Amino acid sequence: MTRRALLLLLGLLASSQALAQAPQTATGRAPVPNIRAPLQPSATPAPADKAAASRPSASSEADAQSQGVAGMARVVDGDTLRVDGRTFRLWGIDAPELVQACERDGLNYACGRAAAAYLRSLLTPAIPTGDRTVDAAAAQVVCEPRASDQYGRTAALCRAGTMDLGAEMVRGGWALVLVRHGTDYAAEEEDARTNLRGLWAGAFDAPWDWRAKRLGE
Repeated sequence: MTRRALLLLLGLLASSQALAQAPQTATGRAPVPNIRAPLQPSATPAPADKAAASRPSASSEADAQSQGVAGMARVVDGDTLRVDGRTFRLWGIDAPELVQACERDGLNYACGRAAAAYLRSLLTPAIPTGDRTVDAAAAQVVCEPRASDQYGRTAALCRAGTMDLGAEMVRGGWALVLVRHGTDYAAEEEDARTNLRGLWAGAFDAPWDWRAKRLGE
């Protein structure tokens, strides 16, 4: 054997030994190294879900419903106010529905709108200024929840200053005592009836009777 042939044989033997020592995969090929470096864990925890964090719990919502609220009031109808984004039914009274009509001097009139206007006048008392009258700034109203009505509204005792708005609506004759809330304003209703104020100056259906006829309640 020539020297060249001997060197060639030794080279083949060396190659065979190198292949035999290489690790094999299921396909018989050497594994390919991972070209992406391992991901490092974040030094700070992932941010919490802000929406979930700001979402009030059921207990906090219940607490908010049971607490009173103070603010500028907007009249919805004769016995309903919006104060600080919340709707309150005036405790102990029932006023004509906004679309309800009554009779006075033989003519129909919009007593529901008249009741709402009267409540609005309690919040914005007129101030005489010589030859004209302007409305004062709306009164600060404080509402203290008492219960919930059949519509899910909170029934509340609401005051503008020291004035009980429910009592004044009944005294003015633009609301009736809601007996299922109690008879706190019975004296005011009798006074309005005796003096023919508001609704008592004509003929009308009690609000609950009107709803029963028109709305099937």
